[in-house]
Amino acid sequence: MSVDILIYAEDPGAANYVAGLPAALAELGLKTCLVADGHAYPYLVGRGIRPETVGCSETAGELLGRLKPRLLCVGTSENPDTFGFDLIASAKRKGIKTIGVIDAYGNADYRFRGKTDDPLAYATEWLAVPDPWTEAVYTSLGFPAQRIAVCGHPHYDHVLKEVARLAREDRRRLRKRMFTAKRADDPVVVFVSEISTGLNPGRYSYSGDYTLHGRGVSRGRTEIVIEEFLDALAFSGQGTYRVLRMHPKNTREELASFLNDFQQISQNDAVLELVYASDLVVGMTSMLLMEAAVMGRRTLSVVPRREEGESLPTIRAGITPCVWTRETLRAILPDLLDPCRPKTTMAENEPFVQSGSLQKTAAFITEVLSFHTH
Repeated sequence: MSVDILIYAEDPGAANYVAGLPAALAELGLKTCLVADGHAYPYLVGRGIRPETVGCSETAGELLGRLKPRLLCVGTSENPDTFGFDLIASAKRKGIKTIGVIDAYGNADYRFRGKTDDPLAYATEWLAVPDPWTEAVYTSLGFPAQRIAVCGHPHYDHVLKEVARLAREDRRRLRKRMFTAKRADDPVVVFVSEISTGLNPGRYSYSGDYTLHGRGVSRGRTEIVIEEFLDALAFSGQGTYRVLRMHPKNTREELASFLNDFQQISQNDAVLELVYASDLVVGMTSMLLMEAAVMGRRTLSVVPRREEGESLPTIRAGITPCVWTRETLRAILPDLLDPCRPKTTMAENEPFVQSGSLQKTAAFITEVLSFHTH
C-alpha cells in the first residue's frame, strides 16, 4: 500500500483540524491515510469518519514503511510521549516531508517540546496555523517564518455549515429536544469543562498567581473555575438551566462533586446543536468557546490567571469577554443573561473564521508536497 499523505491525530483538537482533510485532498487527486489514536479516534468516529488505528506492535518506522507516504501531516497532542513525535523523527530519518497542523494558539512552547527543554525539539519542517497570532508565537520561538502558513481553521468550515443547517430549524423545537427538563423562561447556560492537566502542568493547579480561589478546597484549575461560576450564578439570583459540557477526556468521577449542580450533563452528544440552542456558553480557554462565538452565541471566558486572557482569538478581538476575578465575574453575568442583550455577530473577515480554510489548508499541504529542497 502506498499513499501520498499520512495524517495523524491523537487529541480531539487535532481531530477537529484534520477531519475534513482527507476528502479535501482527495479532490486534489491525492491519496491519504488518516490514522488516529487516543481520544481522537472515538471523536472522529462520532463525526462519521473511520480512521485507521496504530497496531499495538507497529512502530512509527514500520507504519511509514507500510504506507510509504511522501508527506507526514501531524496534529499536536497534550501527550509528551505522543506517537506523533516518533512519526516525525522517523519521517525525517527517511527523508519524508513533515508538516504540523496547529489547532489553537495556546501552549505553543510545549506542543513540540516532549520531555526536553527545547520548545521545537520535535517540530515538523512546516506549519499550518489558524491565525496571525499563532504564526507570531511560533516565529518568536525560532521557527522559520517562511515555513509557516496562516490557513484559518478548517473546522470552522464545518461549524459554518452547521450554523446554516440549524438556522433552517425551529429553534424553539430544537431547545425543547435538547433541554428536556428546562422551564420555559430560564436561560440556558452551558459550562464547558476542561481537564486539570496538560502540556504545562503548573498552569492547571492552584498557585500564588491565581486570582480566583474557588471555595478554598479544590486545587484543580477547572474545579476552581466551576466553583466560582456556580457561586456567581447563585449570587445573581437569576434562574438558569445549567448544562455541564464535559471534555472528552473528563471522567464523571473527577467532577462528581459538581454533577448535582447542573440540570444536564453532556459529553458525547451533538455538541454544536447543544451550543446553538443555548443562550450563553461559559468556559476557560476551550475551543468550544470559539465555536460558540462563530455560531453567534454569547460567550464568556473565566480564567484563574490574568495572563490566560489572551489564549483565544475571540478574546483578543473583543468578541468573548474574559474575567479573572470574582468581582468582575459576578458583575458581568447578569448582563450576559439579559435576554435583550444583542447576540454575538461574527464577520467572516475575522482572521480566524474565514470560510474556505479547509481548501486553503489542503492547498498548502499540496504545495509542501511539491516543494523541492536543495
